[in-house]
This record gives sequence, C-alpha cells and structure tokens, in this order.
Amino acid sequence: MAGPRGEYRKTAQRREQILDAAVAVFSKNGYTASSVNEIARVVGITQTGVLHHFQGGKIALLRAVLERRDEAAEGSLGGLHGRDFLRGLVEISRTQRDNRGIVQLYTILAAEATDPDHPVRPYFTARFARIADAVTRAYEEVRAEGGLREGVEPRRAAIASLAAVEGTQLLWLDDLDADIVDDTVRVFDGFLSEPLLEKL
Repeated sequence: MAGPRGEYRKTAQRREQILDAAVAVFSKNGYTASSVNEIARVVGITQTGVLHHFQGGKIALLRAVLERRDEAAEGSLGGLHGRDFLRGLVEISRTQRDNRGIVQLYTILAAEATDPDHPVRPYFTARFARIADAVTRAYEEVRAEGGLREGVEPRRAAIASLAAVEGTQLLWLDDLDADIVDDTVRVFDGFLSEPLLEKL
C-alpha cells in the first residue's frame, strides 16, 4: 500500500515540476516560440518524460498551466457574493503581485489568443465571459443593497472593471507606476457608494 502512494506522490510532484518549468518557458518566450524540449531541459528530463505526464504535448501543458491558475483563483471566490466577492478579487490581485511570472504568462497568452487560430483562443473567450458575468452578478448584488453609486449599471461597471484591471496588469509588467492591488481597489471604489476596504 505504501508503494503506490509513494509513486503517486512522485508523479504528482513531477507534474508540478513540469508545470513550473512550463510557466517559466512560456513566460519568457510566449506559447508559439516555446517547445516541449525546452521545458524538458529546464526540468532535467527527456521530452518523452514530459509527454508521459502530458500526452497532449505543448497544448496540454498550456491548458494545465492555465487551469491550475484558474482553479486556485476561482476556489478562493467560492461562496462569496457582492462586496465580499469584489474583496476576493482584490486578494487574488494581491497574490498575483507576488507571482510576476504567472501574470506575465497570462498577459502574453491573452495577447497571442487574439489570433482566431490560436489554440487557446476559446479558453480566453470563455474565461473573459465567465469573469465578466461573475463581476456583473457581484455588482447586481451590491446594487440590491443600495451600495452602487447613482447611475451605475452593473454590466457596464463589470466590463469597465475587467478592462481596467487587465490594463493595470500590463502597465505593472512594464514597470510603470501602477499597483495591481491598490489600483484594483480604486477601480471598484469608483462604482461603489462606500469604499470597498477601510483603507488601501
């Protein structure tokens, strides 16, 4: 019984090592210019070894990297509504501030995926729609409690919030005077009748 559990743990650890390497390589080169062989070299195994864990090759690696990021983010938002949901988004930004490589990878891939033929175009289209819908619901819940500024329409506020947060991430990566936590709070506060947090 101890053997299989040990093998399973080793397999899980190796998958995480491969995903960490994929993040590093994709962040540096983008998806198109990256290769499974380069990822394998970073891990210190063969290309065959990588494909043993990710049989779909480079696209399977990319999807796994994106899914790992989303699972962590969306898991932290489970059960949150209204202002608490918006606070949860701020906390996600706080986590991302300490993981520049992930933010860089996501930004590069989001830009590449504007190409209709890019393999993760459907992923990003669905992801942006899912986030916009979730933020819209949060603003609707805040409005139901009388917490939105007069004239604010939840859907338009959600789209504007998403655009501002995505843009702030890009400016932050370019080392402009942008903070992906504080500026996210300021964006939300622009639509709320009371500040989201007591202080920045």
